[in-house]
Amino acid sequence: MRKWIIAGTVLFVLGVAAVVAILNANSLIRRNKDYLLTRAEEALGRRLQVGDVQLALWGGLGVRLMRFAMADDPAFSSGEFVRAADLQVNVKLWPLLRKQLEVKKIILHDPVIHIVRSERGEFNFSTIGKKEKEKKEKEPPGRERDRASRALLISVVDISAGHVRYRDRKEGANVELRDIDLRVADLDFDRPFTVELAAALFAPKQNLKLKARLGPLGRDGVDVVRLPLDGQLTADPLDMTRLKAALPGIRSWLPRDLDLSGVFRVKELKFKGTLLDLAVAGEIEGRDGVIAYGKTFHKPAGVPLAVSTDARYGRSGISVRRGDLQLHTLALAARGDIRLGDAPALDLSFDSRPASLEGWDKLVPALASYQLSGRFELHATVRGRTGGGASPQIQGTLSLSGASARPPQFSKPVKDLNTRINFTGQRADVQETTFTLGSSRIRLAAAVERFSPLTLTYRISTPELIPAEYQAEISEARRVDAIKNLTSEGQLRAHNGNVVLQAKLASTDGTLYRIPYKGLEADLSLANKVATIRNLRMNALDGSLQLEGEYAFDAPTPHFSLATRARGIDIQRLYAAIDARAQRDLRGKLNADVKVNGGGQNWEQIKARLRGQGEAEVVQGALLNFNLAEGVLSGITGIPGLTNLINPRIRSKYPETFAAKDTEFRELKALLDLGGARINVKSLRIAAADFSVQGNGWADFDRRVDFRSVLQFSPRLSADIASSAREVRYLFNGQGQMEVPFALAGTLPNVRPRPDGDYLARMVQRGFLQKGAEEIQRRFFGRKEPDAARDQPAPVPLEPERRRRESPDDLIRKGLDRLFGR
Repeated sequence: MRKWIIAGTVLFVLGVAAVVAILNANSLIRRNKDYLLTRAEEALGRRLQVGDVQLALWGGLGVRLMRFAMADDPAFSSGEFVRAADLQVNVKLWPLLRKQLEVKKIILHDPVIHIVRSERGEFNFSTIGKKEKEKKEKEPPGRERDRASRALLISVVDISAGHVRYRDRKEGANVELRDIDLRVADLDFDRPFTVELAAALFAPKQNLKLKARLGPLGRDGVDVVRLPLDGQLTADPLDMTRLKAALPGIRSWLPRDLDLSGVFRVKELKFKGTLLDLAVAGEIEGRDGVIAYGKTFHKPAGVPLAVSTDARYGRSGISVRRGDLQLHTLALAARGDIRLGDAPALDLSFDSRPASLEGWDKLVPALASYQLSGRFELHATVRGRTGGGASPQIQGTLSLSGASARPPQFSKPVKDLNTRINFTGQRADVQETTFTLGSSRIRLAAAVERFSPLTLTYRISTPELIPAEYQAEISEARRVDAIKNLTSEGQLRAHNGNVVLQAKLASTDGTLYRIPYKGLEADLSLANKVATIRNLRMNALDGSLQLEGEYAFDAPTPHFSLATRARGIDIQRLYAAIDARAQRDLRGKLNADVKVNGGGQNWEQIKARLRGQGEAEVVQGALLNFNLAEGVLSGITGIPGLTNLINPRIRSKYPETFAAKDTEFRELKALLDLGGARINVKSLRIAAADFSVQGNGWADFDRRVDFRSVLQFSPRLSADIASSAREVRYLFNGQGQMEVPFALAGTLPNVRPRPDGDYLARMVQRGFLQKGAEEIQRRFFGRKEPDAARDQPAPVPLEPERRRRESPDDLIRKGLDRLFGR
């Protein structure tokens, strides 16, 4: 019974003591509010604002400062460093009973904290308590420090529902953390302390969780990149696009050509060290993230990505003790070192399991739209510098099995490719292999002599190659084209998007553009978007063809130039190759040397810009469905004095000239000048059995023609015509040939030659005048000519000047000169 009385008495005393302590605390708070704020301002070196002050019993004994605010360091801003709905300061009970105030915990509710880093790299919170620390440093050793100052040392800080704004004037960062819950334990400048943080970073709810042991901070502050760290981090999700915008300095932590954007997920990433030397182990998932490395790699959002690693990141590089990558269809294990900086370098080994090729054309821009399929497997080591034109050494193998690809311009895929690529330093050799393109089986051997710039040599052969199988857009008529027994070898270089190709090509026979050929040989090149053909030779169309030219597509409008030498080309077969339905108006064997240039996206544009010159001849040919001599002479019959020029006897004697359907000729020659959407023909000459034609004119691509020419009959035929029509002698030239000027104009084949009627009438009229002058001379001046001489046709030159000099007036004048002895 006595024990219970003693216990009750003790409890009563303790209760009285607690009430006394509470009353004492209330009294102490009321009496010392202004004093405590003053002392706090002196210790912190910051101006404080507090509304109401209340005693807090829940969550620990302490003081609740309503509407609390702490001013910022004026050197950083004139605003507030922190503002909170309330700040609760929990104190220790026993010191309070002895009328001493010692802080146990500080709790901030709904605070807004502004953290600023200056251009010199200093933080605005680093000056809190700076004056007090400087004062204590000046005190002599052994002097007892003020207990009230020590009472303000924080042992625990809690934040709930906070909002932190961080601005870095040195790096340009501007980050906001919302919905912050923070617990800081054992905070001290001289030893490590614990931080537990949960916050919302670019997300509507808490997505960032951190638990770490940090520090020590040091009383003079510490650069954040040198702050010791040991903890784990979860960021799910993490928006890299917004993070890069808020923290531009992140770019300097990554390789120069690497860019990250989109959403990634950091799952329990453990770290230890400092930001300058940090050991990292954990997993990052990036299905919704975007990764780009220069122009060589681009992973879009939606492609699977997971990285599991145990690595160490330092200022100089990354050391990967273990790395597992799951990217798209690839499962790859890696280890080694990556040196960062202006001269990045790699020392890595890679080993993969067999992986599908499908979809990789969406990740590697060089393979875009190739519709890859099949499987590949990689085992390699990569050592050496990368970037800036340098490329590392590669040792290992890449195996392809059942590989297939369809380049965008191909109508059928390349498939059934099984090969092994051996990497040796800067070289890669493709073992001789075969693959299928449509119905063609192709044999290939290649070697990558350099990776940067890419330099590739190749050798290829196939019994037959069908253009329709590798050209998606090809006319129906060309689907029968085939290149047989094809061989080609050459070198390809690619650098900064420019492709340079040097190649030789040969084919025994085949069909191209519906033209059968034999013995095709050519030198091909491509550089700066200009394709060049040199020394192209082949036998085709019963003749031979040589060609050199260029096709440039380095501008919006492509342009070309060609130089062609043709010998013995069958024109009829050429017509059929160009257009099987085209109407034939010429046959024979063509010899030509022509140079042309032009440009355009279609034939209409090319016609307007086509320029060129050359010469051409057709031998042993004919103008089809067109009798030139008959057409010219039939137009003369309407001229007085020249009717019935060709009698039946002459027609039967020269059937090839007057009765034939076509105009047969031995030779047709001309100089050509292309321009203005037409072919200008100069020095045209047609030589037939009993006549020739000389003239000039033009023809366009719509088969319109306009020629001015002279028809000259042979002396034999001219004499026969003159024997039946004496007036014809007035149309003879000095060589005893009948000449008839004519014009040929219209649209083929509906054109007829039209003689120059005015000229012919004048010649006949002058002939009659000449005949009269001779008769006067004979009768009045006694000059007589033998009948045979009188009956011979007088020479009638074609040239106007000669006609003028030997006109009837001139002959009369000459006769008078002779009569009077002049």
